[in-house]
Amino acid sequence: MKMNNCLFETPKISIITICYNSEKHLEETIQSVLRQSYKNKEYIIIDGGSTDGTMSIINKYRQQITYFVSEPDKGISDAFNKGIRAATGDVIGIINSDDVLEKEALNCMAREYDPSVDVYRGICKIWNDRTGFVFMEYPTLNWPTIPIKMRGAHPSTFVSRCAYERYGTYKIELRYVMDTDLFIRFSRNRAVVKYIPQVLACFRLGGISQSDEKNVPTS
Repeated sequence: MKMNNCLFETPKISIITICYNSEKHLEETIQSVLRQSYKNKEYIIIDGGSTDGTMSIINKYRQQITYFVSEPDKGISDAFNKGIRAATGDVIGIINSDDVLEKEALNCMAREYDPSVDVYRGICKIWNDRTGFVFMEYPTLNWPTIPIKMRGAHPSTFVSRCAYERYGTYKIELRYVMDTDLFIRFSRNRAVVKYIPQVLACFRLGGISQSDEKNVPTS
C-alpha cells in the first residue's frame, strides 16, 4: 500500500467535538474536520443544550456529521464520554470547539496506525489568536504518578477505542484535569504510547480550561 504524503488509509478514525454556546469558533472547528481528505472517518458532535447560534452552525453541516446530540449534561467529562460511547472507530480523537485539526492530520495519524498502540501523541500548535503568539508543544510520552495539573497536548492525542474499554474513560467528577487523570491512568497501566512527529492540531488559548467555570453546563 502507498504511504507517500500521508496517504495511507487503514483504521476508522472517530473525531469528537463537544460544545456549549460555542458559536464564536465552532464553524472553524467543524470545517477543519470535514476538510480532512482521509475517507475512513466519522464525526461526532455532542452539544450541551446551547442557546446561542451554535445549533444553526451545526445544522449547516448536519448532513456531514455522523452522530449528533444536543441535551444537558453533567459537564465536560460527561460530554466526552457520550462521544466515546457513540464512536465506532478504531482510534478516537477529541477536538474541542475552540481548536482545529491541521490539514491532513488524519492521513498522518492513519500512516502511524498500529493495532498494538493504545495512545498516539502528536505535536500541538498553541495559538493566541488575539496576540498572534504561537509555539509548538511536544508531547509528554510518560506521565507522573502524582496527579498534578499539566498541559497534555490533548487535541493532538488520539486514543484507541480498545484503550478506553480497557482503562476506562473520563471521570465525571473532574472538571479541568480530566485528561491529566486519564493519561496518568494510562501510564500506571503501562499503556503503549507512540509519538507522531507531526503537528496534528492547533489549541486556541482562552478556552474552557483558561476561563471561568460559569459558562460550563453542569446539569
